[in-house]
Amino acid sequence: MKLSIFLPLAAFLTLTAAEPSNINDDISPCLTRCLTEAAVVAGCISQYDSVCTCPSPAFRDAMKMCLDYSCTAEDATMAQELHKERCGTPPS
Repeated sequence: MKLSIFLPLAAFLTLTAAEPSNINDDISPCLTRCLTEAAVVAGCISQYDSVCTCPSPAFRDAMKMCLDYSCTAEDATMAQELHKERCGTPPS
């Protein structure tokens, strides 16, 4: 019985532990915060969950609002570059 709980938890932790390898050291703290907050708003596992974040209007809208109110123009440019890299298309 306990094994049936352990296996999904182990799979989740493995996925979560793999995320730090995706971290781009050039991302500002402000952009990182916006990416994380937008992922939460969109209901995605994390900012690296491109299957969820790329097509999500909620993610896009939350990112735009956060970038507009909190970050620099350089952060907004970097966000567009990250979107192209992660999603394969420019943001709409």
